[in-house]
Amino acid sequence: DSRLKLRIGFNSVNTIRRQLLATVDPNATANIDWGYDGMNNESQMDDMYWLIENDKFVIQGIDAISTQTILPIGIHTDNDGNNSIVLDELENATENFDVYVHDKELNIYHNIKDSDYTIYLAAGEYLDRFEITFSNQDQDALSTNDEELNKIDVHYSNAIESIVLINPTMQSIKSIEMSNILGQTITDIKNITNESYKEIEVKNLSSGTYIIKLRTDNGTISKKVLVE
Repeated sequence: DSRLKLRIGFNSVNTIRRQLLATVDPNATANIDWGYDGMNNESQMDDMYWLIENDKFVIQGIDAISTQTILPIGIHTDNDGNNSIVLDELENATENFDVYVHDKELNIYHNIKDSDYTIYLAAGEYLDRFEITFSNQDQDALSTNDEELNKIDVHYSNAIESIVLINPTMQSIKSIEMSNILGQTITDIKNITNESYKEIEVKNLSSGTYIIKLRTDNGTISKKVLVE
């Protein structure tokens, strides 16, 4: 069987396990195909599933996968806590075939070939937040004018408890926002002076994952950081 197969795993806050399968087959389509798509008929306290025409599936057949392909996924959990989306297995794929989780709420593309995507979720159902893509479409959409944006680096230094901004081309920075994984804003700094290096003190943070969002005239940079 030489067909491309993609197995995506879900590890929930309550240690519930789910694996989804997607297979490329020329006889399948992006819609519901009887004999190729398998519905989710189980009831788990936490779960993940492919979303095809608003129904829930654990197996999906599709005619082709390209850098423009988007496979929506849904998640529900009974309890607050960390959940992980992982790449369990990739069969018959080329070496440069990448697999991303797109978190639409946080505007993050995370390559799960490199590492698991772990996210804190409040208990509930998420049917329009996550999708599997095969390119970082934010990055692919950058124009020539946005090349300068790639020269900016922003991160959090645990050693000095500060956001560190490195801006060698002195681009105009509109704001820097730091939020927790629930989307709650921790700090939002505006009217930032143009400097090649800047430290912004943000102390007394709880350990965990945070999002730094940097807005410039050329676009927005979002970065996930770990506070220890």
